[in-house]
Amino acid sequence: MKKLSLITALALSTISVSALASGFQGTANGGFTNNAQTVSRVTDIKDLRDDQYIVLQGKIVKQLTKDDFLFRDASGEIVVEIDKDDWGGTQVGPNDEIRIFGEVDKSWNKTEVDVHRVEKVQ
Repeated sequence: MKKLSLITALALSTISVSALASGFQGTANGGFTNNAQTVSRVTDIKDLRDDQYIVLQGKIVKQLTKDDFLFRDASGEIVVEIDKDDWGGTQVGPNDEIRIFGEVDKSWNKTEVDVHRVEKVQ
């Protein structure tokens, strides 16, 4: 019985050492990164489907309601809805270039962007 326990302990330590030696890295810092995020233009939104994920870059021109803002890029303007928690602490003004991540929100009489995240362009 002692020999079996010793053999098992030796085998387990050998397996863990070989995993370390082969370059195994844990997933503690893991995550998905997508460097191919294409920035859309406001004029392209009319051709996109409802709920399609998009990235826009431009400026917020003015606030329309509590959560609705007029967003402008080089191609045009669109209303974007940004809830309080979607700002992520980012403070922007009308002269700040920003990138917004969200999805197209089409209803029967209007098209908007439901924003999930806002970041300043540095």
